[in-house]
Amino acid sequence: MKKIAALAISLFLLAFGPGAVAALPEKSLGATASPIVLDGDFGLFNLADSSKPGFVPTASVPLIPNQPYGWIIRLRTDKAKVKWREEFTLPVKPATWGPAEELGTRSVSKDGRTSVTEREVAPDQGLIFNTWSVAAGDPAGKYVIRVFVEGALAKTFEFEVR
Repeated sequence: MKKIAALAISLFLLAFGPGAVAALPEKSLGATASPIVLDGDFGLFNLADSSKPGFVPTASVPLIPNQPYGWIIRLRTDKAKVKWREEFTLPVKPATWGPAEELGTRSVSKDGRTSVTEREVAPDQGLIFNTWSVAAGDPAGKYVIRVFVEGALAKTFEFEVR
């Protein structure tokens, strides 16, 4: 999973081109301005040694154990670090939410269907992201990820796992 997370930013840049970040307006926002969400996408991540593209935008995740997927959001901000919160809801409680968080914090709702992850990160060229992998016992169906940046809803990603 760490290997995938480390590749996420470079894969996004490859998928959308190096000019995607360089083309940001130069207007200064000031150190106290809230981040502005420029765009974001959800999709599948593939390891670099795979014959598949590094990142494939999609709203469908195959129910295959270890298939990595996740989101990437591009921000405009002068802040050195931003706080994000992810609310990830599954159709039913999964067999497991996986190992405890390595970075940030994670909690699970009482009904076991929603995981809430919070992190403070330094955007890399304005990019923030999070990745997950399909685990044995994950349910098929509609999943929803809501991402908040500095307390404001930034993006909602709805996708099917099948």
